[in-house]
Amino acid sequence: MSRFKNIILQIHNLSGSVLSLMFVIWFLSGFVLIFAGFPHASKEERFLHLSFLTKSDFDSIQAPSESFTGEVELEKMNGNPVYRVYSGRKSQKVYNAVSLNESEKTTKKEAVNLAENFTGAKLQSVEKIEELDQWIPWDYYNPLLPIYKCYLNDKDHTRIYISEKTGSIIQETTRKSRWAARLGAIPHWIYFKSLRLQKGLWLKVVAWISFLGILVSITGLVAGFIRLKKRKKNSQWTEFSPYKKFWYKWHHITGFLFGFFVFTFILSGFFSVVDIPKSLVPVHAKVSAKKVWNQKTDVKQHAAISMSDLWNAVKGEKPIRKVVWKTVMNQACFWVYRDQFELPDVYVVAADGVFAKPDYSEKEISSWCKSAFAGTNYDLKELNEFDAYYQKSGMWKRPLPVWQLNLHDADHTCMYIHPKTGEVIKSYNSNDRGRRWLYKSLHTLDFPFLKQHEWLRKFLLLFLSLGGTVVSVSGFVLGIKWIRRKAKKSLPARLKPIKIKSND
Repeated sequence: MSRFKNIILQIHNLSGSVLSLMFVIWFLSGFVLIFAGFPHASKEERFLHLSFLTKSDFDSIQAPSESFTGEVELEKMNGNPVYRVYSGRKSQKVYNAVSLNESEKTTKKEAVNLAENFTGAKLQSVEKIEELDQWIPWDYYNPLLPIYKCYLNDKDHTRIYISEKTGSIIQETTRKSRWAARLGAIPHWIYFKSLRLQKGLWLKVVAWISFLGILVSITGLVAGFIRLKKRKKNSQWTEFSPYKKFWYKWHHITGFLFGFFVFTFILSGFFSVVDIPKSLVPVHAKVSAKKVWNQKTDVKQHAAISMSDLWNAVKGEKPIRKVVWKTVMNQACFWVYRDQFELPDVYVVAADGVFAKPDYSEKEISSWCKSAFAGTNYDLKELNEFDAYYQKSGMWKRPLPVWQLNLHDADHTCMYIHPKTGEVIKSYNSNDRGRRWLYKSLHTLDFPFLKQHEWLRKFLLLFLSLGGTVVSVSGFVLGIKWIRRKAKKSLPARLKPIKIKSND
């Protein structure tokens, strides 16, 4: 048993000394992340800055080419109607909606006008960058290069990134958001550009550091129990630790009190970049249920509708900012966006024209379910409040009520379906559920009760992070001491300092 104790203590000393600084960085940056994440250009703001489409636009434009594959959106760019055809996460092509020719590249002048109109500030300077930088460190932005980086002359020191190929705003940062990211998101997520752009390498680095962090946490918990001391009657509560020296004593005490939460934070961080092995929680479906339900757009289904007929069907009191071509439940649809960027008016194509679509009924949802998942039993109900899996989101407006569809399949699939658009908003299988609890719940205390009381969730995060910081800082100090001792022991005898005793 003594040998086992010695091995555990040695593993904890070694791994803790190596990773203690990373623990300190994780917890200190976590304080910032509770209140501010990585900067991004607001989707709602970008939407609200779109120019309105008019009757004259619809009279002059052509219907999308049947060769367009992917989601097709009609909006205005630089005063002209264009089609944006999306073929990937960020990859898109832009076509002139009048000629159907691919649009010319955005000029520097057009980019400057867009940036000034978006911010309401005058330009200070602009540069065209040919590679991604620290504030757009994701490889899926590569298809949008080159990019105009516009520096605005405002009190917030705003910078706007605009793709030359698509003329779209892809990033907005301010001095405040940049500093918040430098102190929070970048060190916490290891979002350093040179590493983050190599997605495979970045995932491996984060996964391995987290895995070693789990080892530090587990051995620390075991070591904490090994070092427990039986308290004497009427002794102070801190007397359960055998250590007398300050850093040793408080690392042991705080590690004993907060060690489990440190372990859950690191474990959940590991699952932020690693999926639960399918050997443990199998996924039987070859294609996700969400992809089966949410069909790809087939613009051929919309071919019978002229643009003038479309205008006459969708014009209303509120002006139109964007129109999206969709195929939902094998039916051609138009999603018309007016003043709400996530809530379109839905119109369906029928044999005799285009008509406003009321919310999707239980009968319609059931009918499509039987068609898409033939032979699979299911339960369908209207959900009127958020549950453990369908919750409020900081970036997305989640509607209520929604249709909750539970499939009786091998993966126990559950889907939440938008009653207005008929598309799946969120879906889970058994594997997804496990990852949801292991990652989001443990890492951000994303539990239903705490999500309903946001102040309490943040207070607990701050308190536990404070405890984790004390454990980490004391561990860092002890790690430095341990490394110094080991280094001193490894020095040759002739290099070791000689203590000379004085006879005085």
